[in-house]
Amino acid sequence: MNPSMAYQVYNKSQAHECMEPQQLTLLLYKEAIRRLNLTKSALLENNIPKRGENLGRAIAIISELNSCLVQADNETEEILFLRGLYTSILTELPKVNVTKSVDTLDTVLRYMQKLKDIWENDVMGKKKPETKSASAKTFEYA
Repeated sequence: MNPSMAYQVYNKSQAHECMEPQQLTLLLYKEAIRRLNLTKSALLENNIPKRGENLGRAIAIISELNSCLVQADNETEEILFLRGLYTSILTELPKVNVTKSVDTLDTVLRYMQKLKDIWENDVMGKKKPETKSASAKTFEYA
């Protein structure tokens, strides 16, 4: 690694240390989704090195999300559900390298996208702006 690249990596890691946990979790969701999409494109291109690198990174990110769940004696239903979902995802994702299943990736992508949306809306309070069609009421006259 050349010195300028090392400096960029160091600066990037320093920026993440200053983030609030909610922002960091959102960043992890976004990066996991990005890596899963890269894995899918590599799978369709039959690019084995790209597939392996991105799949490995997606698995590492989801493992980190799983390990960050609070472990207490009185775990909530939500934490137990997330732990089970992450465990299931982490069981299925490694099989993609062997089965080359785009369906598995699509399923995991849908789950991760939904979790990211829930995190943004419910935890961070970032509501998506309503579209005009969703907010407009239509009336039918007989």
